[in-house]
Amino acid sequence: MKETLNVLSIGAADPCNTVHDALFQRGHCRLSAAANYRELFAIPREENFEVAILHRIFSPPEFRASNEYIRRTWPCAKVLVICTKKEIPDDPLYDEWLAPDPSQEILIASIERLAIESRSSKRRVQSYQQGRG
Repeated sequence: MKETLNVLSIGAADPCNTVHDALFQRGHCRLSAAANYRELFAIPREENFEVAILHRIFSPPEFRASNEYIRRTWPCAKVLVICTKKEIPDDPLYDEWLAPDPSQEILIASIERLAIESRSSKRRVQSYQQGRG
């Protein structure tokens, strides 16, 4: 049985719909969405995301603020950026990049790979914390 994916999508509605459709085809997913970077700050901190997807790069300061907030709030979550190559800032705050309009197969494969990495990070952190406890 597939594990449930917990995904956060930040960005315009059209790319978010693409993610929604791909996750719907996969099944066993929870998708939360924020239409823009300001709405990101309204997502409950108690959520437990494995993958955060940024669609289209906002301004460089908004991109940086979004990534930093994700890293602080959900430290084990992996960040997938979907945009054109020229929109990517030099600052590598994200974990993976995809060009716009990826196929559903490529999108799901990337999300699943990042979710596996996220779960592995969580296990390492929990193991470390238990060892110190």
